[in-house]
Amino acid sequence: MSKPRLVLFDASALVHRAFHAFAHGRQLMVSKTGEVTSAVFGFANILLKVLSDLKPDCYAIAFDRKGPTFRHEMAEEYKAHRPPTPPELIAQMGRVRQLVDAFDMPVFEQQGFEADDLLGTLARRAAKAGAEVVIVTGDADAMQLVDDEVKVLYPKPGGTFSDTKLYGAADVMEKFGVPPHRVADYKALVGDPSDNIAGVPGIGTKTAVKLLSEFDGIEEIYQNIELVKPEKTRELLRREEAAARRSLKLATIVTDLPIEFDIEACRIARFESTKVIPLLRELEFTSLINRLPRVSTVSSAAADGRSTGSRTPLAPNISSVECRYTLIDTPEKLADLANKLAKSTRFALDTETTGLDTLTSELVGLSIALSPGNAFYLPVGHVGVEGVQLELSEVKKVIGPVFADRKIAKIAHNAKFDLQILRTSGFTVSGLEFDTMLAAHLLGEKAPGLKNLASTHLGVEMTPITELIGEGKSQICISRCGLRQTAEYACADADMTIRLAEHLEPQLKEQNQWKLFTEVEMPLVPLIMDMERSGITLDIKRLGKMSIEIGEALKAIENDVYSIAGHEFNIASPKQLGDVLFGELHLPAGRKTKTGFCTDAAVLDQLKDEHAIVGKILEYRTLAKLKSTYVDALPTMVSPCDGRLHTSFNQARTATGRLSSSDPNLQNIPIKGNLAREIRKAFIAPAGHVLLAADYSQIDLRALAHLSGDPDLIAAFKADEDIHTATAVRLYGVPREDVTKDMRRFAKTVNFGVIYGMSDYGLEQATEMSRQESQKFIATYFERYPGVAAYLGATKEKARSQGYVETILGRRRYIPDINASNRQVREAAERMAINMPVQGTSADIIKVAMLDVCREMNQRKLHSRLLLQVHDELIFEVPQHELIHMSELAPRLMAAAIKLDVPLKVDLKYGANWGEME
Repeated sequence: MSKPRLVLFDASALVHRAFHAFAHGRQLMVSKTGEVTSAVFGFANILLKVLSDLKPDCYAIAFDRKGPTFRHEMAEEYKAHRPPTPPELIAQMGRVRQLVDAFDMPVFEQQGFEADDLLGTLARRAAKAGAEVVIVTGDADAMQLVDDEVKVLYPKPGGTFSDTKLYGAADVMEKFGVPPHRVADYKALVGDPSDNIAGVPGIGTKTAVKLLSEFDGIEEIYQNIELVKPEKTRELLRREEAAARRSLKLATIVTDLPIEFDIEACRIARFESTKVIPLLRELEFTSLINRLPRVSTVSSAAADGRSTGSRTPLAPNISSVECRYTLIDTPEKLADLANKLAKSTRFALDTETTGLDTLTSELVGLSIALSPGNAFYLPVGHVGVEGVQLELSEVKKVIGPVFADRKIAKIAHNAKFDLQILRTSGFTVSGLEFDTMLAAHLLGEKAPGLKNLASTHLGVEMTPITELIGEGKSQICISRCGLRQTAEYACADADMTIRLAEHLEPQLKEQNQWKLFTEVEMPLVPLIMDMERSGITLDIKRLGKMSIEIGEALKAIENDVYSIAGHEFNIASPKQLGDVLFGELHLPAGRKTKTGFCTDAAVLDQLKDEHAIVGKILEYRTLAKLKSTYVDALPTMVSPCDGRLHTSFNQARTATGRLSSSDPNLQNIPIKGNLAREIRKAFIAPAGHVLLAADYSQIDLRALAHLSGDPDLIAAFKADEDIHTATAVRLYGVPREDVTKDMRRFAKTVNFGVIYGMSDYGLEQATEMSRQESQKFIATYFERYPGVAAYLGATKEKARSQGYVETILGRRRYIPDINASNRQVREAAERMAINMPVQGTSADIIKVAMLDVCREMNQRKLHSRLLLQVHDELIFEVPQHELIHMSELAPRLMAAAIKLDVPLKVDLKYGANWGEME
């Protein structure tokens, strides 16, 4: 019989490590209610990773108790240098306790002793009882407990708990140079700065290791003090004997505390997910739910050719509605379903596909939910599986008319994907009414995935797709999964979608988001689908020629760099580059990383005037990035279906409501520089067409003028003044004709900086001004534009009082950390609060403009197509004979999209390609 594995968690060390991982360089996690949960999440993440990796039979946890320990009573200086626990961490310890209780994990703590002492006692007792023990900690003191039966899981040097090492005796020996049972003696000699243990002043690591290789610990050293060499060390030890013995006692973990311990009471089998899941939902840690250990299972019948009256395991905790999932695998069942759909007023649909490319992926199956708990799966593209499937042509013939009937409302989650797949498969879908992903996004959900929403809103833990298709190298396409297994999974998707629609609709209405949802976001879905499907023509030959030319330029720069350095090296290697710059050329070194000196763009930019090689390296990096990211990559992404480049536009990704672009990101094509212009020239109009760009002029500042109501800002826009020159006139107090380029540049920096909540420090970094000059400049700005100052203050106050800010169409951004006690977190939230109404209003305007322009284009039956939305710009592909119509239509409708207190101005340019527009 194998030994049971007991994992012991050091709560205090792990929570502190999790907290500081977020505190240094990572944004704190804050729930919708404003509760900081970073440390709790980090601890939960560590806990679940350990349970998954080590698969223990038993577990327990030790906490430090508040108050002094016997070590503090021995030495007042013990840990006295440590700063007080931050209030943000203290507030989270209660949640950690709740989490531990929910896991039914035995807790050990004792007044006067540290968690280490409890862990040491538990480890020895468990090992003696025949268990294999692993201590999980971020405190290296625990290494002294390692023996044949006890190991320590500890982060690798410089790492986190995503990168750990299981320390056995040999590993401890390698780390300290002494065996585990002499780690405390080692620390007694060299000291331990983390605990403020002094050790023996003058004894370093090498001397300590030498002494402990000759003598078996502090006690034996002093029993044989006359044998210690050299004399200097001997006298030092004699003089500091009291300090050495006291340090040993401070460093030694107690292993014989009188505590009750029963390993059977630590069995992980006691764990019940039903206790943990509600707490994880409350903490908004839904991403962790599917990682819970599967100790107990829920059994139920699988979907088959008949409707099942049993509850599906994909929704084990739905109590209000019984799940009836049906596999449609005969023409008779298909006809019966079509009849039911034709009589319905709305239904939810979802697709299973061979991939994510909506132009080339094939439909594997279609799931439909008529009502909560009543769903159907239509298999059409499974391969090599048992059972009968439907012919796609027959499904289109029978179900197609219902899909095309706009009087029957359709519901989907990420509807754009499903409708694109269906369109590729030959279906026409009309009457799209509700997208649960977009609804959740409007309601402030940060993770609007279907499974996450089912968990947080419906209390349903859905099966992850990986349980169906596997992970990594063993992953298979869903087309190779069994029909019954897939039916169960797919029906749950459609079922949860229709449940969510019923759940989210009243929330949208209650929060005044319904009009924005129904009149802007939902109508945009088919419009964006058309944009994605249109794609844009790419001049592959031009990019191929550019690739060769840039490759030659890179080779020439490489040779220049090697000539300056005096030898060849890998320019792309930060370590080798750091060795050259800082080791060989002795340039001023900045911060160091795990592998060497930092050589990022910020560091090199500061050094560009120090040595000629730096400018060459910066030039090399710029060219290499443009070549790999655009020149070489874009041609490989052209679709084989139509020879055009297709992007994906995302409606539910940005907090401001702006559309984002991905695969590839066509909103991020470089603008500045000759090479950037050459790349843009590769985006071309086909023969007989031109590209037309309609660009809002300074839309964010116009939105700010409207929102703030500042009379001077409004007057400047109404007079069609150059707003940056107008601001410079007010800031510098000079006539318009005396405004210099630098004055206008500084004024422009402040104009846009205000939108992002720029501070005097931010202005100092963005300009050549000193901090004092920056403070004065910003103060003068707010004196000249008092309406803006008042608006910014009111916006922050509104965010504090109601927890969100909104645009002129009522689009909200929830900002729970606006009242955070941590100053950095609070100030970041204030910047978000200032920025969102402005950027969000700009997003609202361009979305309404897209709808208005495309609506009139369709009414006029024009052949022009909207291809791209790039921030504040719309790019159309226009037949030559329609250019005059589009040049009138686009700016007129865009300027009238949403009425502001200032006029909206639209600039037009056109040309044969994106880089030569005039």
